[in-house]
Amino acid sequence: MRVKKILLIAIAFFSLGALAKADNFTVFGSRAAQNPTDIIDWSQLGAASTTPLGTPQLVSTFEGNFALVGNTNGSDFLRVDEGNLWTGNFDYGETLVWTGNSNFGVGGLGPFAIELANPAGSVGFEIQADLYAPFTATVALFDPSLNPLGTFSFSGVSNNLENGSALFVGLGDTSGVNIGAIEISTNSGSGNPQWANDFAIDDPSFTYTTATTPEPGSILLFGSGLLGLAGVLRRKVRI
Repeated sequence: MRVKKILLIAIAFFSLGALAKADNFTVFGSRAAQNPTDIIDWSQLGAASTTPLGTPQLVSTFEGNFALVGNTNGSDFLRVDEGNLWTGNFDYGETLVWTGNSNFGVGGLGPFAIELANPAGSVGFEIQADLYAPFTATVALFDPSLNPLGTFSFSGVSNNLENGSALFVGLGDTSGVNIGAIEISTNSGSGNPQWANDFAIDDPSFTYTTATTPEPGSILLFGSGLLGLAGVLRRKVRI
């Protein structure tokens, strides 16, 4: 489990590097504009609960595309619903994951990462910072080898209206189907550092060129493919 946590920590490390690819991206203002072909339903992680979930968690899209998710520092996160353990500006009843906030003794703290077993052409999700205030959401995208593709910032406002007004973040790779991992972070203002990276997101949606059929052992292959990242991290730390 410790090795798996190191894998997610490495995403944050690589996000500090220079861009390695020249992919072009388009921004989608809504889920309809993204027009996704697949989605991760957070309800597969269980009902809304104060019991934290360990990082990482293995999840699957409707079409059987696997992903690892969790906080990049290896800390626990939580499953909540709008109106049940989360009062914000998502639609009432929406399934969410929340980074938690270790500053206040609830779960851990982001950034939050989604590592995809199969690369996608686009990603989209709604996001809200925990603190009721304007916030900035930053999304870093990586290819399947965890080389950085680009970093993008979005401005939103967090409130408790429960009216579906949560900020939608949608990004599409116009250069190909190259999105292998997503790192999400938030900043609620320099005067509120204890609230940084404390946020929830709804079910993330993706565009895949073709639906995939899970094969026997595919989960193990996914894990073995990520194991090489720990060695890359150690080599970069020694440099």
